[in-house]
Parts: sequence; structure tokens; C-alpha cells
Amino acid sequence: MKKLLYVTGSRAEYGIMKRLLRALKDDSEIELTLVATGMHCDPKYGLTYQVIENDGFTVDKLIDIKIDTSSNAKILHSMSICQSEFGQYFQSHDFDALMILGDRYEIFSVAIAAAMHNLPIIHLHGGEKTLGNYDEFIRHAITKMSKLHLASTEEYRQRIIQMGEFPDTVFNIGALGAENSLLMVLPSKIELSESFGCLDKPYFMVAFHPETLTSVSVEDQVNELLSALRRVSNKYDFIFIGSNSDTGSDEITVKVKEFCNLTQSRYMTSVKPEEYLALNKYSIGLIGNSSSGLIEVPSLKVATINVGDRQKGRVRGQSVIDCLCIEEQIVRSIALSQTVEFKERLRLAVNPYYQQRVLETALMRIKAFLNTPLLEYKDFYDINH
Repeated sequence: MKKLLYVTGSRAEYGIMKRLLRALKDDSEIELTLVATGMHCDPKYGLTYQVIENDGFTVDKLIDIKIDTSSNAKILHSMSICQSEFGQYFQSHDFDALMILGDRYEIFSVAIAAAMHNLPIIHLHGGEKTLGNYDEFIRHAITKMSKLHLASTEEYRQRIIQMGEFPDTVFNIGALGAENSLLMVLPSKIELSESFGCLDKPYFMVAFHPETLTSVSVEDQVNELLSALRRVSNKYDFIFIGSNSDTGSDEITVKVKEFCNLTQSRYMTSVKPEEYLALNKYSIGLIGNSSSGLIEVPSLKVATINVGDRQKGRVRGQSVIDCLCIEEQIVRSIALSQTVEFKERLRLAVNPYYQQRVLETALMRIKAFLNTPLLEYKDFYDINH
């Protein structure tokens, strides 16, 4: 039996992986271990490790990294705690591979600790571009430490190969999140109303995170967004989801809660993966800069108003409206999303991240990797120009 570790650091990434984790847990040839860190361990973000446990998984260890988003220096301190703690964990535990998704700073620290212990890394969602956030270079650095790459589009697969990874270790399998939107059993609108209040009035979901590689301050970013929403608050309701634990996110939280108090909008620190997808499904659009607006929500045939540069460079479909983080542009984009013409565009739009049988393909690739003897070291693949 092969011993596989999955490390999760945020509610969003766990939600993407949930179906695959369950399939791995139920596989008789794999012994799956889960460790939770980052936002999962922090009361400020909802202690979401409890969601994992309520889903029937055992969390082998909680590694609290004392998140403080007040400055980059504080984030680096959290990263150092994470790297040290996982260094100790890998010293005392044996696994055949580590599986991680994405690009967050805590996952970067986990990857470094694993690579230093020569633990093979399986990486999902490599090769993507998000030019407005430090996730951009973190993701590519994780790629160079990884030995199996499960990319979500062919463009991303080619970029991973361009970075020197051997083509026979890089696979375009599609995005689990794009498939989750269609195959997860989601709560009904009535069930959501019982949990979160009446949903009779047309509402937008709002998920807004800091841009961390930009000259525009977080305060200015969120002020532009909220000024735009205030102008249309007589027509629409808004349901806000708490911001990720990136540098400056506390500033967003404070201002969003003030806005919610003034407009009777709803604010949720965190929700279950199925609830998040269902809330989007019954909404008239998602406003913000979350990757879910490009990857998951398009499968629901719901509009995404993608604000600013956080997701700049990522592949997106026709259901996405891009706009600068400027009040007037956001207001115009909201209006565009509700036109008859755009709703017809939504109906015909294809999610570029969707492929059939993503879960089965991922499971097959992971098992094949675990059962293939690895070379002592990983070479660099040179492209002939």
C-alpha cells in the first residue's frame, strides 16, 4: 500500500480537492493522510479544519502557523514557522509522495520542506499565471520542486514543459473545480435560505482578495469596489465571502463589514464547498478577483465580473467580464452582466477548464506515479529552439 500525504491550507483549495480526496481515501491501494495548516487552524477564518472532519476525514495533524497579514514581514514569519514545523513532521513520518494544490505561501513552505527531505511532490494547477499576486512566482517555484504535474489546461501544460519539466511527467487533466460545480450534490435554494436568510431578491456573490504585486494600496482597491456596489445596492443584494489570508486582507474585512452594516448585506467568514457553489449557482453573478470566478463558476453558467489584475494572465472563458478596479468600470460591468445579450452569451459559453472525468483521470495519474520507480534525481528538460 502506498502512503500519500495531502496538505491543505485553505477552505477553497480543500473544496476543490474534496471529491478526489474521498476517492483516494476509499482506494484500497492507497493510505491517505491529511494535514491541515494555514487558514484552517485560525478562528479568524472559521477553524475550517472542522469542515474537513465533518466530511468524514481524519486530520492527522493541525499545524498552526500564527497567520498575521498586517505586513509581508509578518507573512514571512508565518512561512518560516510553517517550513520549520513541516520539516520536523517530514523528519518523523514516511510517505511515498506529497500531494499539494496551487500557489499559496504556506503551501510553498510545505513544498520546500518536502523537497529538502527528497519527498516526491505531486502538484495540481501548475503553469497558471496570476500576475497581480505573489502566488504567481510561488506557483512556478513549486513546479520546479515537483515530479508529477496535473495541469488544468493545455496552455498551462505547455508552460510547465517550457520551465524544464519532462513532458511525460506533465498532464492536462482539466480542473477538478470545474467538474465539482456540475457533479457535487448542492443545497437547494430553500436550504440555503434556511441557513443564510432569504434569497428572493437578485443577489451577487462577492469574493475580493488583495492584489499583492501592485502599486495600488489595498485600501484604495476595496474602496473602489465598495463605492461601485453602493451605487447599485438599491437594485441588488450582496453576499460577501471572507478574504484569503494575504497581506492586507484585514483591511478588506474591516471595510466590507462596515459596508454590510450600512446596506444590510450579508458577510460570511467561510462556508462549506457545496454551499459556496450553490450560493453562486442561484446568484446573478460573482464579483471580485477569486480564481473560482474563472475556473468553477463558469460551469454554472453564471457571470463573473473579474476585478483588477489579481487573476491577470489566467485563461478565461466568455462568461467572464474583465474590468479595472475602478468604480465606474465596475458599475458598467455589473450592468453589462445583466443585459439580454450577455445572458445569451452565458448560455453558449464553454468553460475552458472543464474536461470529462477529471477525477478519474487524476486518480489514474496519481496511482501510476506512486507505482513507478523514480530516478534518484530530477533532470532539466531542454527545449530545442
